[in-house]
Amino acid sequence: MLAYGVADPAQLAILTKALNDYCAKHRIICEQERERIAIKVMSLFGRGVDDPDQLATELERAG
Repeated sequence: MLAYGVADPAQLAILTKALNDYCAKHRIICEQERERIAIKVMSLFGRGVDDPDQLATELERAG
């Protein structure tokens, strides 16, 4: 993480993939629901989670 809440391009790609993968797996297409999941992804990132597998696991836990 570059600075608090700032992602470098590689991290941004990981975060985007985590969001897209989760939404595809759970068939989430509603923009509001995707935004809710995106907020969870960013919250996890803000706590230092930027590993793709760990992001997926934590998203599943948070549901």
